Amino acid sequence: MAKTRRSPSRSKKKSRGILWLIAGLALGAALMWGAQHYYYRNSKPFAGFANLFSSSKKPADSEAKKRPEAEPLPKPKLDFYTILPGETVLPEPRGGKKTAKVESTDVGINYILQAAAYTNSEDADRLKAKLVLNGMEPHIEKITAGDKGTYYRVRLGPYNSLDTLDAANARLSGFGIKALRIKVKKGAG
Repeated sequence: MAKTRRSPSRSKKKSRGILWLIAGLALGAALMWGAQHYYYRNSKPFAGFANLFSSSKKPADSEAKKRPEAEPLPKPKLDFYTILPGETVLPEPRGGKKTAKVESTDVGINYILQAAAYTNSEDADRLKAKLVLNGMEPHIEKITAGDKGTYYRVRLGPYNSLDTLDAANARLSGFGIKALRIKVKKGAG
């Protein structure tokens, strides 16, 4: 009987297959790198891709580029704190120092904490539920702020003194909520 011999070409075929695999992976990586740099020029996606199809420039395009662009309009200044009349935002207490006693005993003044303001009523309800479960008594106020739309403000209070306001604010801080401290004239809000 004749012995079957292994042909040395089988191991060569296997090594060629591995070389082709490595070459294909390298080619694929090079193509991906090139596409990434071509399609994301100047941090804008597909900027290079747009230039691919617009190889012929139109005279109107070049004239439009020569014309100076109009200066951008200044952004409107929005003051979040003056949405409603009769309300004033108090500054944050500094390092445990108490505010003047005269202010804390003002007649006709209440203090409110605004935990958040949402455009979505479900978000406001969610925060209110969280605060109720933690022993606080929040309420939701629905307001319309001109052309900005409707907001749902989650508020706590009114408090008669700055001491009670600061105590409630400290509890909110414990929940990770940075609230606005608001001074309101009685009957205004």
